[in-house]
Amino acid sequence: MTLTNAIRRGLALGAILSVAACATADPRAELSATDPHEGFNRKMLDFNLALDRNVLRPVAQGYDAVTPALIKHLLGNGFNHLDLPADFVNYLMQGEIDPALETLGRFTINTVLGAGGLLDPATEFGLPKDDTDFGITLGRHGVGEGTYWMLPVVGPITTRDAFGGLVDIALSPTTYLGLVAPGISPETGIALVVGEVIHDRDANGDLIDEVLYESEDPYISLRSIYLQRRRSEVAGDKGGAEALPDIFDNN
Repeated sequence: MTLTNAIRRGLALGAILSVAACATADPRAELSATDPHEGFNRKMLDFNLALDRNVLRPVAQGYDAVTPALIKHLLGNGFNHLDLPADFVNYLMQGEIDPALETLGRFTINTVLGAGGLLDPATEFGLPKDDTDFGITLGRHGVGEGTYWMLPVVGPITTRDAFGGLVDIALSPTTYLGLVAPGISPETGIALVVGEVIHDRDANGDLIDEVLYESEDPYISLRSIYLQRRRSEVAGDKGGAEALPDIFDNN
């Protein structure tokens, strides 16, 4: 999980899930085994929903109202571009050389020919973005997912993904903007992350609202789909992950 993925998925209050069919015969029985803190987690979901309802969703709706579609498209490309260095390092650590080289090629092409990543010629050249993160890297090296948590602001996460998110923050160029570019303040990196949270909340607003506010039990939906998606990603099951699409996929 890169910096933008780690924090935006947190600040977006755990709405990193989509509506999809469960992949197991009895997902509640299976997945509840990883969730020994359901009472605490449900209280945290209530807090996160209130924060989304009163802050994030209204701000995202305002952003949508005042931002032209072209600008939103360019911003989405730019935010995705910032994820690529961490994706590259994670693919190397996973021993996935071909995806690592494709990610490096995508970064180079879009940096040079794509106005620093605001445009996306690499996709036209056959190098689409394929996300990964350090939580997946740990899983592929045999580290168990650990306990499921619903944290305030952070949202749904496992112990493994929480640690992985910290590593991805360290791998992200956004973390070091104030150091490598003296004319840019450290606050710029925070502004970029917050901007991406708002952009993604707007881009996927209908689906997020469906999961958070229209599900019979949003807690069970979030837990089930989050865990199943992450397990599919660790297993390299592209079909399984695509059946549970990430609502932050803006492409």
